[in-house]
Order: sequence, then C-alpha cells, then structure tokens
Amino acid sequence: MTKIKHIFSDLDGTLLDDQGKISQKTQEVIENSNLPFSLVSARAPQAMEELINQLNLKSAQVAFNGGLIFAKNEVIKTNPLVHASTQKLIKTIKKDYPEINLSLYSLSDWYVEKIDADIKQEMQFTPQVPKLVNLEALVTERPRLEIFKILLITPNEIKLEEIKRHLEKLNFPDIIIQKTWETYLEITHLEAQKAKAVQFIAQRERLEQRELAAFGDNENDLSMLKAVGLPIVMANASDDLKKIGKVITKSNTEDGVAYGIQKYITDSSL
Repeated sequence: MTKIKHIFSDLDGTLLDDQGKISQKTQEVIENSNLPFSLVSARAPQAMEELINQLNLKSAQVAFNGGLIFAKNEVIKTNPLVHASTQKLIKTIKKDYPEINLSLYSLSDWYVEKIDADIKQEMQFTPQVPKLVNLEALVTERPRLEIFKILLITPNEIKLEEIKRHLEKLNFPDIIIQKTWETYLEITHLEAQKAKAVQFIAQRERLEQRELAAFGDNENDLSMLKAVGLPIVMANASDDLKKIGKVITKSNTEDGVAYGIQKYITDSSL
C-alpha cells in the first residue's frame, strides 16, 4: 500500500461535529499522525483561523473552495471572481430572486444587505462581523475590490435547486456554482475548485496523486475526492458520494476522520 504523505479534509460535516466542533480525540490523532494536514473549505479564512491554530497546522490551507490557498501570514494563491461577472450576477440575482439572502466575501470582509436569522446562524461559525452595504453599489464603486465568493441562502431547498439551474443556464464562462449545504449555494471562480487546490499543493510539494488522502461528505467535495489516491468518504455522506470513496469511515459525530486516519493511513490503534 502506498504511503500517504499529505491529508486533506473538508470541515463542516466531516472534520467537525454537528455543533461545528472538533473532538479532543480527532485533534490528537491528527497531531500524532505527523503528516501535513490541509483544511479544504468553502469558509472564509477568518472562519478557519481558530481551528488552524488549535491544530497547529503549518501546511497550506484552502478557503473559498479553492479561491484562496494560504498559510500562516502568507497568501500563496488567489482565484477571485472576475469583476464583470460579479456585477452581472448580483444584478441578476437581486432582480430575479429579491427574497434571497445574498452575501459577498472579499479577502478580509463579509458584506450583506440584511442581518436576519440566516446570517445570524452563519455568524456562529465565524469571528467575522458582516458589513451592511448595498451590494450593487459596492461592486460598482469599488471595481478593484476582489470578491472571492457569492453566497446565497434560502431555507427552501427546491428554490435553491431552481436558482442553481437558472444561473447555470446563463452560461457564465468563468464561474462554478455549487451547493455546499442543504440551504447554501456558493459561486466562485471556475478555478476555485477543491480538486484544483489539492493538485496545486501536491505539485508544490512534489507529491503524486497516490500519496494523497482526502476526507469529504458533500457535493462540493466530489472533485477533491477524485483528485487523491485515497478518497475517504464519511458515513453521513450521500450514497452517490459514497460510490466515489475507496473506503467509508465513521460519521462526523463519531470521530470519522480520526478513525479513518488510524485505520487506513497510519495503521495505528483505534
């Protein structure tokens, strides 16, 4: 069996439990593995910082689904949205779906037009405080402002799928639209994909695909799982995603990442 030399992991629904926390056991297993460990998330870097410090991670990390690759005090690679596309998307979404909760993320800030229950829930997972602005005016008046992610939130899953199909039919050549949670739709640059981020880090470290492992549970983890030699899928993932996994580990509420590392990577005691 090929020795794994780098581990990649999604956060929500994978590394973290349903309360958004990492267990002491999982933390210890990651630290004791002595392997580079990269968080690969749709989150902004500010929402990953506490966990990076808690795990004392030194390797490259991935935010905005691959829109940003960074390490402590270092921006390694950026893939912001094209400004013209951002303008058109915001205008279209606000015109066609005025009821949708819309957010924009720059490298340092989170912009919203209202703070409602959905935004308050999102605030529980990040130290960022959203800035209330007119989003159309923001991108018009600040053309140099780099936007890394557009987030749409609606509790209506059917509506979310409808919006996704509608936006995909507009055929923007430089974006990717992904459902990252039951009620979340996220738009990033076409190059901002988890697989591309994993491949970039692997090339940087001169690692081959067979030397990489990844943990995931959701639709936006699919490309990442296909990009590694050992794709490990969580027990709480969909049946479709489980078909991609070389192995299935326990769920995110059962220390599935810790179990997967010990059973399939380090072959240590469970």
